[in-house]
Amino acid sequence: MQYLCEKQLTAGEVTYHPGEMIPDGVILPERSGKLIGSGYISKLQGYVAELREMEPGVYGEKIPISVKSASDGENEQVTVIPAKPEEIQQVFSILQMNVEEGARMIADVTSENVLILLHAVDSRKMIKNAAKEQAGKLFPTDGGLKASRGGNSPTSPDMEGVDA
Repeated sequence: MQYLCEKQLTAGEVTYHPGEMIPDGVILPERSGKLIGSGYISKLQGYVAELREMEPGVYGEKIPISVKSASDGENEQVTVIPAKPEEIQQVFSILQMNVEEGARMIADVTSENVLILLHAVDSRKMIKNAAKEQAGKLFPTDGGLKASRGGNSPTSPDMEGVDA
């Protein structure tokens, strides 16, 4: 199993620093529990390990962000949004604002990725509604709001399935 170094430690004559990946086989299974409990390492999710091992530049200048979508019973869906660093910064800027300021800023957002991420991560209803409304203005669909959800579904196809 691969682990993520949380605190500096030496294993197998190699010093690992926080944020570094510890390869499979370096940490003995009988030691992993104590190291996890002490906060030195954490289990590394499989998909994170795969992303770290990809060739540099696979996503270009974009950072893949996994967003959970609505689930249908047992099948939870995850959508990966390839966001530019400036889009991520814009999302965090809006998240740090109060509701009124955030809603006003969303009216100027032109990036679908920013709108999707805001809708997915911000729990404030006014922010979610502002993101849906702006997506509807920028990316209109032929049928308007979807009748199957009582007219409250996102108008952007990429925002479908993201919980409100």
